[in-house]
Amino acid sequence: MGRWHAAAAHKAGGRVTAIMDPDLERAARLSSRYPSARIFSDVETMLKHNKLDVLHLCAPGPTHNTIASRAIDARLHLLIEKPITQTAEEAAQLLKRAANRGLLVCPVHQFIFQDGVLKAKTLLPRIGQLVHIDATICSAGGAGLTSERLDLIVSDVLPHPLSLLQIFLSRDLSAERWLTIRPAGGELRVSGEVSGVTFSFFISMNARPTTNTFRILGTKGTIHLNLFHGYSFMEPGQVSRNRKIVHPFELSLRNLSAATMNLSLRAMRRESAYPGLRRLIRLFYQAVRTNSQSPISPEDTILIAQVRDHIIQTAGLIVPQQEHVVA
Repeated sequence: MGRWHAAAAHKAGGRVTAIMDPDLERAARLSSRYPSARIFSDVETMLKHNKLDVLHLCAPGPTHNTIASRAIDARLHLLIEKPITQTAEEAAQLLKRAANRGLLVCPVHQFIFQDGVLKAKTLLPRIGQLVHIDATICSAGGAGLTSERLDLIVSDVLPHPLSLLQIFLSRDLSAERWLTIRPAGGELRVSGEVSGVTFSFFISMNARPTTNTFRILGTKGTIHLNLFHGYSFMEPGQVSRNRKIVHPFELSLRNLSAATMNLSLRAMRRESAYPGLRRLIRLFYQAVRTNSQSPISPEDTILIAQVRDHIIQTAGLIVPQQEHVVA
């Protein structure tokens, strides 16, 4: 992810001045794209010998709290890949420390900044009363890993559907009922209900093909989101015999049209991966420059972390709490 963060930071007007990776060869490959970037193999040396304003934290999740704490002590603003920390308690403490120093900390929940998600929010009134929301996430990122490592990936993925539920339901998710099923390592099914709207999501490291989709079902239609590619479209809810006949063709045509337009737009922007990331980083940099609010508030960040904790505990996911950090 460091590669994509560096590119987005450069695009947002930032200057990449340091790259830290215990593998110096890997750090050197990335630094070759940014002449002003020095490379480091440990956090402390980087913080001591380099003047920084913002740190992009793309290291493994169990290292986040330790590295982020050191960065806050060095008075740096932070963009942290999800999950922000391994527990909600750590996240709350981290955000409080940052606030006391006038620093911004933002998790990288980039899906909610995609064009398709922003469009879906404008389409909500057109689908009537919300009835159900579901998400399906199938990833190939865990091929060959142990059950424990697969569970870690699942726990890392959790903030994405949760952040989407949060913006579309606009309610306190932590107060609602959750049902979790973990049939095997790398597999998770979650369902629940919020103020009369049911939801479910399925995360799998084994099911194929890979996909990342989100649907919002209402009384007058359904909104489809493709989160891999960052687009959405609405499917009207009118019912008739003729519509049943043409439905599969109409649905395919709407999907093709939205996908084609999205691909053209991303090609113009040269945005080859991770739609939404550039917008989030641009907004974060703008907040740093203007001394304004983070694109994702501390309250929303903590809420997502709390719900994630609850799901991990009730599902029995195996997640390490700490990992050694090179210092």
